[in-house]
Amino acid sequence: MHTASFISEKRWIYRAIRKLFNYMPAAFLTKESSWQWLRFYPEVIPVQYCFNEWNQAVKSKDYQNYQTWIDKNSLASLEGWRTLQQKAYHWQAPPKISIVTPVYNTQAEVLYECIASVRAQAYPYWQFILVDDGSSHPETRQLLKSGVCKDPRIQLIFNDQSQGISAATNLAIAKAQGDYLLFLDHDDRLALDALYLVAEEIQKDPQVDIVYSDRDMISPKGKRYMFLFKPGWSPETLLAGNYIFHLMCYRRSLITQLGGLRSEFDGSQDYDLILRAAETQPQVRHIQKVLYHWRQYQGSVSLDSGAKDYAFEAGVKALDEAMQRRGIAGKAGEIASLWRGNYQLDFVCPKLADIDLLTIPVALPAEEYTQFVNQSIQATGKAYIAIVSQAYQPVSEEALYLAGWLNIENVGLATGSVVTDDKLIDYVGATYDKEGRLMVPYRGFPVSEPGYMAVTQLTRNISAPHPFCVTIHRDLWQQLNGLDEQYQGYYGLLDFCLRALDSGWRCVSVPRAQFVTAQPDMLAQYSGQDRQLFYKNWQDWLEKGDPYYNSNLSSEGQDRLYHLPG
Repeated sequence: MHTASFISEKRWIYRAIRKLFNYMPAAFLTKESSWQWLRFYPEVIPVQYCFNEWNQAVKSKDYQNYQTWIDKNSLASLEGWRTLQQKAYHWQAPPKISIVTPVYNTQAEVLYECIASVRAQAYPYWQFILVDDGSSHPETRQLLKSGVCKDPRIQLIFNDQSQGISAATNLAIAKAQGDYLLFLDHDDRLALDALYLVAEEIQKDPQVDIVYSDRDMISPKGKRYMFLFKPGWSPETLLAGNYIFHLMCYRRSLITQLGGLRSEFDGSQDYDLILRAAETQPQVRHIQKVLYHWRQYQGSVSLDSGAKDYAFEAGVKALDEAMQRRGIAGKAGEIASLWRGNYQLDFVCPKLADIDLLTIPVALPAEEYTQFVNQSIQATGKAYIAIVSQAYQPVSEEALYLAGWLNIENVGLATGSVVTDDKLIDYVGATYDKEGRLMVPYRGFPVSEPGYMAVTQLTRNISAPHPFCVTIHRDLWQQLNGLDEQYQGYYGLLDFCLRALDSGWRCVSVPRAQFVTAQPDMLAQYSGQDRQLFYKNWQDWLEKGDPYYNSNLSSEGQDRLYHLPG
């Protein structure tokens, strides 16, 4: 569709938002490098259309609570928008953010909204660099050359021939002047408070290297749905797929250090970038708000995973190279039973001779767990300690796969999944409620249930390992001097894990290391005194919330996990 015909067909929309592009001449501006001129430049004022239409959820029973969530959590008025703008104007040293967007044959209407969502930001200290990568559709270039882009903060680059998404993005990066780089796809949209909230996070911690947010999708009819409320920074979850992509903002010096994007990974270039960035031990912050809207339409990866097969092949290649760089023996591959973009790692696993196996007797009283474990683990010199209940039988030799994850630097615990003998989920990672009780997602569901973000199928970082199905790195055990014997039952192991996290170690849930049991109630056997002690010791942590479980999601009961409250 040509720009002119789009505006003609939807003239009422165009009239409603044309105020976004009414600017005074910019002859009075000072040097662009100072960025100070931004606070004196005429305002970009969003009209009510942006707040109303852009905050509409899909009307369906699957998303009946999402409109309520949007209404409570989204920027919804010009008054709120102006409040954020005025706050930014009073910051002493506001971060400068450069937005980089490669463009190729983008539909005029979606590119129009993408640009409008940047120009209507409450935060004024931005630079927007759009690189047209040899578009053959005339309406794409016509829109870029129109008044939509007449803002001194917008810089246009036109390639005569397509160079690919990584090369085009690198051109934009080379022109960036901001302290931070934010990646925006040409057909997506930013929430109007996105840049403000990113900048606010940087203001709180100027040492931050990466900021990411939650996101949702825009349906082909322009409505919001399919929200993705992500966990906090999770290096091992990242090895199962790029869970953080959209919105992603990096310190510009980090991108320079990494050498930008790599064209041989086009299609998964952002995944390759975050895998390489993760190896620099970055300071990462997660904003638990939906600040990015990923558009779906025919031919996009978001709607049709088969639209770009090469993208997922590049993802496997990026993982393989990451393992080689990190000195981890093994190979990456896609998971055939899941939607594309989900991966698994096949490690060269340790031998049984390297694992000190401690079997918990079925008859062991629940209040003797901690003492029994501490007394039974011997100083054998073996690199790994496996604690497994006698009631749990490994489904296959892949139970050894647990110890393979402990070869990754700073991974101190790995826990398997437990299923009942009638093939229902008993445990596949857990979190806590505010009082310190274990919350096990999808307990009682069929083992075939992938769950939210495929949590029942993918390896991921967690804070609550299974006390009767866990492997521990010997170095960690020695560093923390075993379990705290103030506890009697298995809460001693849960306390051990939180102490490990507090010391810079991590824990992973590994679903494919599967055990079967005829006694699925073992986690129900704990001392109330132990739970009270755990709550006392970890109250601040519990109040803040499990970093691997998004606070936007419900914690009202097992069956409510991974759903919006409502």
